Amino acid sequence: MARRPGSKNIPGITGISRRDFMNGALIAAGSAALTSFPMRVLAGTADTCDGGIGLDPRALRGGNIPSVFDVAHWLRDRRLTFSPNSVTLAASNCDTNSGTFPILEDNGRYDVIIVGSGISGLSAAFYIKNRRPDARILILDGNKVFGGNAGRDDADPIANISTTGGAYAVVPYADFQTEIYTATGIDWNANLIDGPVYNYFFDDQTPFALPGARGWNRDTYGSGLDTVPYPPEIIADLKASRADFINWTNTAGAPTDPADNGDPQFDYLSVMSLADYFMSKGYHPAVADFYTRYAVDALSGTSAQVNAYSSISFIGAEFGQIFTFPGGTSGIARHIARWLVPSAFPKKEKQLIELPNKDIDREELDSRENSVRIRQGAMVLKGSETNTSASVIYHKGGHFYRATAKAAIFAGQGHTAATCLSGVMPPAQVGAFFRGFTLAPVVVANVTLRRAAPLIDLGLGYDEYWWGSKYWADFTIADWTDAKRRTHRNRPVTLNFFGGNDKPPSEMHNERLKLLTTPFSDYENSLRSDMNRIFAGAPGGFDFDREVTSVFLYRWGHSQVYPVPGFPFGPVQPNGKIDRSLSARHIFRQQIGRISIAGQDTESTPAVESALGSGLRTALEVLPLL
Repeated sequence: MARRPGSKNIPGITGISRRDFMNGALIAAGSAALTSFPMRVLAGTADTCDGGIGLDPRALRGGNIPSVFDVAHWLRDRRLTFSPNSVTLAASNCDTNSGTFPILEDNGRYDVIIVGSGISGLSAAFYIKNRRPDARILILDGNKVFGGNAGRDDADPIANISTTGGAYAVVPYADFQTEIYTATGIDWNANLIDGPVYNYFFDDQTPFALPGARGWNRDTYGSGLDTVPYPPEIIADLKASRADFINWTNTAGAPTDPADNGDPQFDYLSVMSLADYFMSKGYHPAVADFYTRYAVDALSGTSAQVNAYSSISFIGAEFGQIFTFPGGTSGIARHIARWLVPSAFPKKEKQLIELPNKDIDREELDSRENSVRIRQGAMVLKGSETNTSASVIYHKGGHFYRATAKAAIFAGQGHTAATCLSGVMPPAQVGAFFRGFTLAPVVVANVTLRRAAPLIDLGLGYDEYWWGSKYWADFTIADWTDAKRRTHRNRPVTLNFFGGNDKPPSEMHNERLKLLTTPFSDYENSLRSDMNRIFAGAPGGFDFDREVTSVFLYRWGHSQVYPVPGFPFGPVQPNGKIDRSLSARHIFRQQIGRISIAGQDTESTPAVESALGSGLRTALEVLPLL
């Protein structure tokens, strides 16, 4: 097997393993996941490595790149054995790495170790430091750039600063949001997304549409709802549903993110699907189909697959004010990271957003002189705790290290904690995760057009949806915050395409397999087909091969929590009531001595606000330990 250029004997970056065929629970899951997974799927699976899309440079600029998940797969495949002072890596046909390696002591002095430099981890550090300025914090993350799903790609030949995951956020509606946004210099009012925000494309692939309908409906959630090409009775029900969502946003204690901030009287919504909720209102089935275009992107499933509580919280916010930066939610991550380690960034606001990733001072982020150190390329593999300390073992640059602090926060998606704490977390807590959480894979594409003219001529807005795609749900326009966007017809522009999942929760293991094995050409051909169809009405038509200058993919194996009915509060107890304390989410995220568990999924939905809420909750948990 030929090795990847630049790979080392450790960390063993030699390709995407066919062992991913057995990944029925989690890409990065360890022994706990494998124990609960039907082992019969291993039969007939070749224990070899291949390259495929994992070797394609167009899919190696972010997301599940092999340098991140290959090391995690050592743990998932039960190749790692830990002893007090060494780690033994068992041999495998997947790579040439094996042997026993010493655990080197990370001699830094830390009060808190945070695993994950996404919004959850960064915000946990903020809430700690804002209350305890002298706290010393180490943030570890396996990716090469901080931000997690709130990441960005700003390298050539992409025309604009473009998101690789999260796109936007809701203006603050709770004190904990205002606290972090104000302190870190996030000016949401200066970055509001103006209209038209949502635009829908209708044609013969749109269920329930009038015969012959073809073209874009603009400002579809606003004034455009009067002219969507549906029969009058469907339009009437869509207007009623819009009024209902707006009414929820004005209801005290209504469904929100984090979910625990809502009034328990509305928890019943969590055990029904959004489609069932619409049915209870007597709406036409077209209403559920209409909102499915939004749900398969934002909530990972169709209206029949996601719960009504999370859906009302998410969709209701779309009728309020939302904001974004160039690069989407990466702008929020940058503001928080700069507040934590100001010396690694320029001082001026404009420079902060425009500064390329490559020009952030990586050494300064992890300087020994800083009270907060952000260390990228450090994959945490194990966590433990005693009465007086918490420690993690991580892999970086071919070596294993142990870092120790007074407390630790695992701030990745739940699978990070469930895997790395499998020997520390009580079985009931581990089981709560694998039985009660569903994480969906997501693929994102950045597609650069040589000119913006087709978008301007079609009158498109910030976010566009359509029916009938094999892989994609919608796209946003990367430079929408630029005031000149409507007049610079010949500027190159990047579109951020987001994948849409319409498969049930039971199929997520197959969907992760597809994420690892689907050729780049399949995603590109889907983009070609979709764009040629939805942009055909532009003057002069549209030809993908003529207009598109680059395509890059970003693959996230566990990007989003999939909020199915029963999540985040269920199940219903024999007395007919819902007890939040008995929900899988509450059981799983319980503090384990000096270790806390953060992440958007621990709060309810794949939202920035949920991630921030988890940061605050875990910060308050560990502060008494410092």
